[in-house]
Amino acid sequence: MQAQDNGAVLKKRSLDVIQVRRNPYLVDYEEQRRLSRAVNASPGRPGTANGRSRRAGAETGKRRRSVEVIGESRRRESRPEVGKHRRSVDIIDIKSTSRRNINMSAGRGRNPASAKKAMRRRRRKQMLHRRMMIGAWLLCLFMTGWLIQVKRGEASSAENSKKVQEFSGIREESPGDSSAVVQGLSAKVYAKHPVWTENFLSPNEYSRPGEPLTQVKDIFVHYTANAGTSAAQNRSYFEQQKDMHEASVSAHFIIGYNGEIIQCVPLNEIAYAVQTRNYDSISIECCYKAADGSFTQETYDSLISLLAWLTDAYDLDTDHILRHYDCGGKKCPIYYTEHVDAWVRLKKDVAGKRESSGNII
Repeated sequence: MQAQDNGAVLKKRSLDVIQVRRNPYLVDYEEQRRLSRAVNASPGRPGTANGRSRRAGAETGKRRRSVEVIGESRRRESRPEVGKHRRSVDIIDIKSTSRRNINMSAGRGRNPASAKKAMRRRRRKQMLHRRMMIGAWLLCLFMTGWLIQVKRGEASSAENSKKVQEFSGIREESPGDSSAVVQGLSAKVYAKHPVWTENFLSPNEYSRPGEPLTQVKDIFVHYTANAGTSAAQNRSYFEQQKDMHEASVSAHFIIGYNGEIIQCVPLNEIAYAVQTRNYDSISIECCYKAADGSFTQETYDSLISLLAWLTDAYDLDTDHILRHYDCGGKKCPIYYTEHVDAWVRLKKDVAGKRESSGNII
């Protein structure tokens, strides 16, 4: 009977060991069952439940230690996986953080639309900067070309002035020298001219070509056809033709509405005033203010004095004083083409001026 009990106990112990191996967490529960059974058994006898309980307690301690060792080994085995998991999480966090930083630095904390706008603005600034640089270079090239043209113009003006002086044959000599010539006239005759301002045009092919005036047959009277403009303004218009190239136009003299006289072309050069008579005539432009084209009294008086001197210097009578209208039919000067009596009176006034100065025609 005792042998059966011992066999049963051993079998049970083997089952317990198997169960412990299968599920270590059931050890405590089984141990409590065995302890309760040992308490209920009779104490003091060897081989009884009490003795078995002692041996079971020792064995239980061994099992506990083995269970603890198994649990510790399992925990140690699980820790590297946890560490790996933590390191992978940290790596993912670092990657996500770096991506955010890259996105933030690329977009500067803005959304994609604002980033595109910023990029467009930067491109526009770059294009504007390039255009400004190109414009500056073009301006420099233009200024360089302009300076070269100015230098060439000055050189050509100097050459033309030399030619003009050759045509003019002006010699600065004393008035008493009978051989002195000024603008194609003797110095004695030239000295008697009325007061005027000598302001010659720059030699150019549009207003002062520098070609010689070999003879003077007639003297033409014109009007500026631009009411209210002064003699200086009309002289400036003649001067600008060398640059504008709009027309070939000029005159030997311009009389302002205040009576001032400006000489634009020397008397021994042609002026572009009467197309078919430029090579044998002298032309006078007169300023005016009135709507009908009539001259002021100051303009009229200066015109009479100038005509009287010119007819005397070139030995002409008043019949050689002509209107632009008399050669080509152009209504110039318009007042004297519409008032013939005024034109007849002008010629008489010229004759009277010559008589009063001691020169009888």
